[in-house]
Amino acid sequence: MSWRIVYISEAEEIKLYLDNLKVVKGEQEILIPLSDIHTIIVDNNRTVVTGRLMNKLTEYHILLIFCDETHHPNVFSLGLYSHYRVYGVLTQQLNWSDAARGEMWRRIVQIKINNQRSVLQYLNRDTEVIRKMKAFSDGVEFDDETNREGLAAKIYFNELFGSNFRRERGAVDTYNAALNYGYVILRACFARTIVAYGLHPAYGIGHRNQFNAFNLVDDCMEVFRPVIDLWVSMTVGEAEYLNREMKQQLIRRLSAKINIGGQNQTVLNAIDLFIQSFIKAMNQKDTNILVYPRDGIAI
Repeated sequence: MSWRIVYISEAEEIKLYLDNLKVVKGEQEILIPLSDIHTIIVDNNRTVVTGRLMNKLTEYHILLIFCDETHHPNVFSLGLYSHYRVYGVLTQQLNWSDAARGEMWRRIVQIKINNQRSVLQYLNRDTEVIRKMKAFSDGVEFDDETNREGLAAKIYFNELFGSNFRRERGAVDTYNAALNYGYVILRACFARTIVAYGLHPAYGIGHRNQFNAFNLVDDCMEVFRPVIDLWVSMTVGEAEYLNREMKQQLIRRLSAKINIGGQNQTVLNAIDLFIQSFIKAMNQKDTNILVYPRDGIAI
């Protein structure tokens, strides 16, 4: 199973050499076997990527992410035909009933809140807030009709980052910038895995926005968000901006170990295990099949 995340900040060109990624910078050339690579992040808008490499990356199911001039992930590349039985898998996905989707969304929200609660427990935060989080988790209804997710998120983020904190995608404060960066990388990894298993990323269960091409991705990544939250809480501190080193550390979170199904796996492997079990649970209409991280602690 691929495991390496390649971060490229200064290369002049990346191209294919046999079944290797060749990174070229001046007279220096580095070869990395494609079979080892899970994700390539290009954080340099001057790097040239060849068409031969792009096609081979699709064959190996390697995720390619391009950052913009502000060094934030902006574009990622996925193959159109990543699964050998794409029509059969898509047919099953389109046949998921509203009952199965609503019940799975209830379970995902419940797991997410429990993992958020685990983060607060790990950091020894206010016991009353932790108690409320458990009550919210226990109270999640079918399709989260009473919005326990939103209510839990408000007290969770205020306890994690302070009472004045407001979670906003476009905010420029360091906490939000770090969360946004980590979530985008996590989202791209989920998109890569979901497409590789033949699912359509737009057909979600909880997220159903007609303008969102990644509804299902946003559904599935919810239970993994606390992995990013914990790192940001423990690392950002009083930093005035999100620097390159912090971004690289966020990327390395994907190689950290997390407990899933009673085993310690890297976050990347855990994503794969989660998606496999998610597909099986949806097709069999049984959320008990779902294999998921039981806390948001990745070490």
